[in-house]
Amino acid sequence: MRIGVFSHGWWKKACEILSHDVIDLPVAEHPSGNAYAADLNARIANGAKTAVALADRDIDLLLDNGGTGLGFVRAEEGTDNLKLAHEEAGRPLLSHFIDPLVTALQSLPWPAVWQCLQSQSWVKAIWDRAQVVELQRFGVPEVIHLPMAAQDRSYDTRPLDPSKCMPIVSFVGGHNTSYFAQNVTVPANRLLAGILAQAIRTDLPDMNFYDIYHDVYGLGEPVDPGDLVETKINKTLAYFNAKLFYNASLCIHNRDRFAIFLKRMLGDTFHLVGRGWDTAYGLRTSPRLATADEYLNHFREAAINLNLVNGNAETGLNMRHFEITAAGGFMLCYRQPELKEHFEIGKECVEFDSEVDLLEKIQYYLSHPEERAAIALAGQKRTLSQHLYCHRLQRLLQLAEPKVLPVDRAAYVGT
Repeated sequence: MRIGVFSHGWWKKACEILSHDVIDLPVAEHPSGNAYAADLNARIANGAKTAVALADRDIDLLLDNGGTGLGFVRAEEGTDNLKLAHEEAGRPLLSHFIDPLVTALQSLPWPAVWQCLQSQSWVKAIWDRAQVVELQRFGVPEVIHLPMAAQDRSYDTRPLDPSKCMPIVSFVGGHNTSYFAQNVTVPANRLLAGILAQAIRTDLPDMNFYDIYHDVYGLGEPVDPGDLVETKINKTLAYFNAKLFYNASLCIHNRDRFAIFLKRMLGDTFHLVGRGWDTAYGLRTSPRLATADEYLNHFREAAINLNLVNGNAETGLNMRHFEITAAGGFMLCYRQPELKEHFEIGKECVEFDSEVDLLEKIQYYLSHPEERAAIALAGQKRTLSQHLYCHRLQRLLQLAEPKVLPVDRAAYVGT
């Protein structure tokens, strides 16, 4: 199979491992160098480049990370009537999202995003099952569940020598929400949905925001297939605006509370590696690890690698679940609904569900190094055999059956 890969992310190596021919394609440019931040003008410009790159080439499908391959072409020169570049080229586009779709495409006008979502030749592979259900219930076609993974590369597969591990608990990851910063003012009516959702999840932790918002409390009307396009856009915008506080509160619930707690209880035995913790909470941190090798070696050097998902995920795992285990490190992570689908808990990783449980498990595994090393080795074997991006690509190609079909582009917006 010949696959056009937009040169951003990790799919090229996965394609090569599976013996697929790869054609490099350009991503839209942005002054920051962040392809996710590309606005409509940049994506129109890149749509034209993509059309040239695809001309007269035998390519079966297009593949990107986070929608970076999503581009536009003008239906008629000098007009604002836009078409999706991959549809014009007659190729299906497969996008894997590791952030919420609305976050990844936040630089585009929402009417344009909504119309893109209706494309039946664009497969949207989402890492978080709750967000898959959310998009499907909004009526978005071709949405599938595809978890994150570890990158395809060489890993050190020697069993850990516990005597060489630093007797520390390490968390690698940044502080990810500014919602609670002192200079941020949030209207009170933006808080209710998130507070209700967190309240009900205290008793029913597997409930997702969509069901709480629409079915339990009726805070908004769900999208109806018969709604006008403008009505659908307004309903989804209202929903995602209401969800902002919920996502910010998940950062506190899933991540920040444990970092603050462990710094207080363990002091310098707890190492924070990442940005933002000092300015947000006054916690001492170490700078980001400079290279991929340093990053992976760190997981082998720390006795316990804490993994905490940020507020972007309700049920899914982050990339760190797979990176820590691929490197051969011992992972202790907060309970997440999809964890048991990927690892045998207690044998390939360890989970905790409260501050008390966290502290008890840290004390136990610091004093049981051989058991810790055995779990780390089993976790590595699991990830290297099942959770690399080449494995995800195999699954994606099995699940995705995209078709090039007509799309109603009436609400696409121009520049």
